[in-house]
Amino acid sequence: MSAGAARATNAPAPIIRYGEIALDNPILGAVRSHSLICRFGVVVSGGRKVPESYMDAQTQGIGELIEHRRLFRVPDHQRDFAWAADDEVEQYLDDIIRAFAEGDTDYFLGLIVLIKPLEGGVWEILDGQQRLATTTMTYAAIREWLYAAGFEKDAGKIQSEFIGVSELGQSQDRARLTLNINNRDGFEKLVVNRCNDDTLEAKRDNAGKFSSERRMIDAAIACRKRVRKLAADVGGTPDEQAGKLFRLAEYARDNVKVVVMNVASTVNAYVIFESLNDRGLDLSVLDLVKNHLFGLANARLAEVQSSWSQMAANLGDRPADDFLKVYWTSRFGRIQRGRLFDEWRRKFDSLSNGKVVGFARELATAADRFAALDIPDHDVWDGYSNECRRLLGNLGILGNRQVRPIILAAIDRFTPQRMERLLRHLVTLTVRYQTVGKRRTGLLEIAAARAALGISTGQLNTPKKVWSSLAHLVPGDDDFQRDMMEYSEAKPARARYMLSELENVAYRLEHDGANPEFVPSEDLTLEHVFPRNPSDAWQDQIRATPQLRDQVHRLGNLCLLAERPNREVGSSGFDRKSRAVYGNSNLLLTSRIATDFDAWTPASINHRQDQLSDLAIGTWPLP
Repeated sequence: MSAGAARATNAPAPIIRYGEIALDNPILGAVRSHSLICRFGVVVSGGRKVPESYMDAQTQGIGELIEHRRLFRVPDHQRDFAWAADDEVEQYLDDIIRAFAEGDTDYFLGLIVLIKPLEGGVWEILDGQQRLATTTMTYAAIREWLYAAGFEKDAGKIQSEFIGVSELGQSQDRARLTLNINNRDGFEKLVVNRCNDDTLEAKRDNAGKFSSERRMIDAAIACRKRVRKLAADVGGTPDEQAGKLFRLAEYARDNVKVVVMNVASTVNAYVIFESLNDRGLDLSVLDLVKNHLFGLANARLAEVQSSWSQMAANLGDRPADDFLKVYWTSRFGRIQRGRLFDEWRRKFDSLSNGKVVGFARELATAADRFAALDIPDHDVWDGYSNECRRLLGNLGILGNRQVRPIILAAIDRFTPQRMERLLRHLVTLTVRYQTVGKRRTGLLEIAAARAALGISTGQLNTPKKVWSSLAHLVPGDDDFQRDMMEYSEAKPARARYMLSELENVAYRLEHDGANPEFVPSEDLTLEHVFPRNPSDAWQDQIRATPQLRDQVHRLGNLCLLAERPNREVGSSGFDRKSRAVYGNSNLLLTSRIATDFDAWTPASINHRQDQLSDLAIGTWPLP
């Protein structure tokens, strides 16, 4: 039995847990009685009261729910489709198909919370989007198999009963399930309406790697593959295979049970959500904060929802819980992720309606600025210098997670000129302490949180004061030089950054302080002098010094090239490549490989790494 859900048995009532919700025995008692009524302030779980109207709950099959309720809508302020194809979706399909194959009478998926429709007959989903969407994708996968196998009439029944609603005079079905604004069009075009595999794959390839659209398409593809496998495993005739899928569709309709909680308003729902969270509700911090703010908004709920939707749009694909943690840290100091909502509720539990509206707007603005931390050409940085943008991009390459609260706090309080100086300090800190020094990120996170709080309170109102608060962490020149001698870098973008910065300093030293014509590091090719996959030309050298294989990613073994050498030269041994490639480079540090070394050995790499370590002191100097 999976930890993801619980099958009905005669044993004592277990916890029901599936993806989004965890419920303990009091709610399971409601499942068994098939009804739970709370009217006009009757106490529910956790001692909280429903402030108005009523709520009721009953159990039914998830397919039956889709069929009978007819129309569902995910509010635009709700999160995007979030289940991963190789995680939650796979587990979901595994659990249901296993229960189906083993003949379990019922299989429980947990709680779904719906707001009763006021008009148009559309039920608003407060919780259950992922399960309803994945169930719809599973029915769509069955539909596609049936069409492909020639069972058009049966495929049409699947479509009309579980996926789309046919309206008179319209050529396309109306979706029974409408997702939020980010996923709506894709879900309707690729799931609700028919779509072949090639189109689905093409849409997937064009979607952002970490986008919710790609997650949704991956989920739809996973459902199709699983349905095809289930049919193929039957063997026999197409009729026998179709029969298996008919029975699966019926099992999902009648036997895959959910507890459906119907609430009269969002006010009821948000109080209930917090009560259930006290008893084991497994929501993200973002979900909990949203429910809390919406519950405080009362008559101004629409304004708060609008700001929340804007916040979600500003964040895009970025993890929302990361944003909330960085936002909190930038204003109030360091906090553990597990305590974030408790502290949030304690601090903001008494906000008036007007302050909730203002706070929601502040979150939307902060989300825009958080997104800008990784995008140097974001319009947040209009009015800042090119150097400021370059430094910001460098921090992104190096990994700016620990110092993000500092930057977020400084955006409102530092001038563009001071921001440039601050970013230069943060680059030096990151390179010396983290990138090269490989020191403890936890200590850096603590110090950065204190600095961010100091900026927000006005105590650290200059880059110099911020640096002073962090300086105790930063390795001095001697320690930094020793760290540089051991430094290896397997990430190409980071290695290109390090070498391009060293190249600029080497050029200035060679040309009496004149600046080189800047060449962005991403336009350069990273070359491993001793290659990652050495050709036969290197075999004698490897036999003589086998430790060369351990030196591949050391900085001394890396160099930059303006263009990649042709395949023949690129696979050559050191002598030929040194003459044909390194010696002709217009990059100083690369050309010096040809002039300074007759052979490439571990001693050569050590010597070059020592040269680079000397340069590093002036490349990332202490203020």
